[in-house]
Order: sequence, then structure tokens, then C-alpha cells
Amino acid sequence: MAKTIAKKRKSLLKLIKTAFSDLEQCEKIDLKDTYKLPKKKIMFPLENYPLQIHVGLDAHVLHLYPELPLDEQQDKFSEPNYILFDPDTYYSRISGFLRLSDDDKIILGSDNAEQYAFLNTSKKLPEQQLSIANNDGKLVFKCHHPETGSCITPLLKEKKLNKINKWRSEKVTRLAKIIGDPREILSAEEALNLIHKVNHIMEHEVYREKDINDQPGGVLSIPDKLNSIIIGDLHTQLDNLLTLLSQNNFLSALESGEACLIFLGDAVHPEIDGQYEEMESSMNIMDIIFKLKVRFPEHVFYLMGNHDSFSEEIGKKGVPQGLFWEKQLKKSRGKIYKKEMQRFYDNLPYLAYSKHFICCHAGPPTSAVNLHALVNIKKYPKLIKDLISRRLQTSNRMSGYNKSDIKKLRRCLNVGENTPFIVGHTPMDDEKTLWENVGGISRHTIVYGGNLEKIGVMVQMGKNMYPLTYPVEQLTQLVSTEVKK
Repeated sequence: MAKTIAKKRKSLLKLIKTAFSDLEQCEKIDLKDTYKLPKKKIMFPLENYPLQIHVGLDAHVLHLYPELPLDEQQDKFSEPNYILFDPDTYYSRISGFLRLSDDDKIILGSDNAEQYAFLNTSKKLPEQQLSIANNDGKLVFKCHHPETGSCITPLLKEKKLNKINKWRSEKVTRLAKIIGDPREILSAEEALNLIHKVNHIMEHEVYREKDINDQPGGVLSIPDKLNSIIIGDLHTQLDNLLTLLSQNNFLSALESGEACLIFLGDAVHPEIDGQYEEMESSMNIMDIIFKLKVRFPEHVFYLMGNHDSFSEEIGKKGVPQGLFWEKQLKKSRGKIYKKEMQRFYDNLPYLAYSKHFICCHAGPPTSAVNLHALVNIKKYPKLIKDLISRRLQTSNRMSGYNKSDIKKLRRCLNVGENTPFIVGHTPMDDEKTLWENVGGISRHTIVYGGNLEKIGVMVQMGKNMYPLTYPVEQLTQLVSTEVKK
């Protein structure tokens, strides 16, 4: 291994010297070849190597890594992406990053709130300090203000080359201990024991006011101190969930009690053509969510969605998925288990909020509403329908919700007029996983968790909510392998 790394380093340094032969060397960082970038454009002719960048007079350190799958046996992602982040925070807390996709450009400079939040860059930078472009996997750098300084260094030591994947592999190991083998279907007895534990938690779930019948109310009031991670409709895509939990510091923040994970409902019922009647994957993903709930009872929450039902009206393209779901549970796990699942549904909250966000499965109420009614939502069928089924108003759907309905809900919950409103239920197209300012409504976000190629999530960092996306990886096999070690 040492000879291989040394050979790679020698070859890489030779190419760097050729590419940067006319550049001025600046202060050494951790390799012999560190280069100060001039004002003219420089193309970095190599792929799949991480770089360290010093930006500005304070030489703030950033890392630029190729985005590669955790499983080396998996094909590389379809796009040659890179991610730019602050290494001082990226590995230690929930944090953001900037993705540099093919034909994208990042301009580092002042007057960019997202850069301050994600990269901790200095506000004293010029408006345009350094630009980095991705040209078909090749990196093009241009320092707009050489006098303030920007340097680049290849990170060739084994410790740095594989740091991200090693960091994520540790999360896979921890996930395996929490959820077990995700490929194994629980026996009827194991599944019944698990859902019993979940329902006991649900009857006394934290952050929920009881309704007038002394039952868990319809609202989760999330403490401001928790960093909320909000994930949309998974529709049985287990790899999407595992990908998310292996990224960032989401799992670590759940383990430390610093964050909570909120599912916006509809984890069940596949949405892939030809698979609408298949229900084993629905059992499997609910088992995983239940295991997470038992492990993190005060930090994992599930909101009611319209597919969380046995109703014959719930389905896809004429397939009554609600009825197939009921039939599968009775056949595989018995009538008692099916009743326990209904009990789980009966105890679900419908809306979660803090002063930093509001979220529900589908949409806000379209009629007058108050907090008392939301807590006692079981008495108000129309409220239930709005929160789990209502879609955005369009020219072809005049009965949908609109901007004024979101404003009313914000006033009802006594949060700021710019508080983000986050829902699932209505993906806007087949290409993306997250949409912002939907319908021209500021801070109105739709997040969908069932996209086969990427998983989007809304994440609280400090006082703000930010959208992050990750390419979906086939991690079910990796976690399963880890369990069997």
C-alpha cells in the first residue's frame, strides 16, 4: 500500500509541476508543492484527488473533495462532482457544503450568507476572491485578487485521501448496531414486540400536548435547541434513508441528543411502475424507522401522511395500496400486528414546528384554524384532510392551498412571518428531490425522499433551515455486510 501511495504521489506531483510550472510558490502546508494562484485561469488536470485551498489574507482553509460512493465496488456517480467544505467543522457537527457539479462555478467572496454559514469564510473578502469551475471533472481556478492571496495544495497523504470515506464507514458500522441487517425481514414475533415498544413510546411522546381526551395531540412543539432534520416521503426507498444517515453528522447528532429527525409521513407504498402491489418493502422500511424510534425516542418523529392508512382510497394508478398493505400485514404478521399498526397511526402527530420552521405532510389548513383545534385534530376531519392531502393551488386545482393559508398558519403558531414552511406529498417533477419557494411563495419548500438518484433534506443549522442533497448509494448491502462481520 505504501509503495502504491508513493507512486501516486510522485505521478501527481509531476503533473502538478507541469500544470503550475510558472506559478509562484507560497507558504508550505503539508506537501512540498503548494502554489499561489495568479489572476489568470489555471486548469487542474487531475480527477479524484482532494485539494486544500487557502483563501484570503487570513488563509482560511477549505477542502475540495471529489464526491465518490462509499462502496468502491459501486460505479462512480453519473456526474463528476466535487464538494467544498470547511474541514474544521465538517467532521465535527452538522454542517453544510457547496457542491461543484459539472459545468458549475463557485465564486468565493463577500456578501453570501450561505458561504458564511457553510464555509465560515471571512466577511472581509472581496466581492469576488476566487472562482472554481468544474469543466467535465477538471477544475479551473481563477484568483480575482492575487494580492489578498489564495493557495492550493494537493492532499496526497493516505490519511487525507480516504478521510471522508473512512468517516462515513464508521457511521455505517454504528448504523449496523442500531438497525441490524436491513435485508432481513423480522419474524412476526419480533415485529410485534418492536411495534409494542413503539406504541408505548407514542402514547407518551415528548413535545406533544395531550388533547381533551388525554390522548397525544396532533402537534409536535420541537424545542429550539434541537437541530431538526426533515425528510420527505420515502415510499420504501431504504437506501435513501441509509444514505442520509451515513452523511454529514446526522447520526452523531441524534446520538448526542443535539438533533431530531422528522419524517413527513408516507414511508410506505412503492411508487415505481410495476411495484405498486409489492408490500414487503413497506414492512421493511417501517421496521427500520421503528428501530430508530426505539433507539432515539425523543429525537425521531414521524408525521401522519395520506399513505399511512389501510383505506381503499389510497393507491397509485388504480392500485388500492391501502388494501394491499392491510392484507400483507395480516398475512405476514397476523391480525394483532395490523391492529397495532392502526394504533400507531391513531397516535401520530400531524404537524411539527419550532420558531425556526413549520412542517407537515401536505399543506396548511385552508380554513380558519387555531392551536387548540390542531392539538385536538381528531375532532376536525377537515383539518386532517388538509394536513395530509391538500395540494398547492394551481389554475387546474383551485381548491388547493395558497400563500394566505401559509400566513394564517404562521400566525396561528405565533412564529415569524418568514418562518420556513416545509411539506412533502407533491413532488414537482421526476428530476429533483427538493424545491424551494414553490408557487412563488417565499420560504415554501417541498422535499421528497423517494427519488431513486438523490435524497434531499431540510436541515436546521443555528437559526436557519438549509436544503442539502446527496446522491443515493446502495448501502443496504454494506450495512448488511457490516452486521455479519
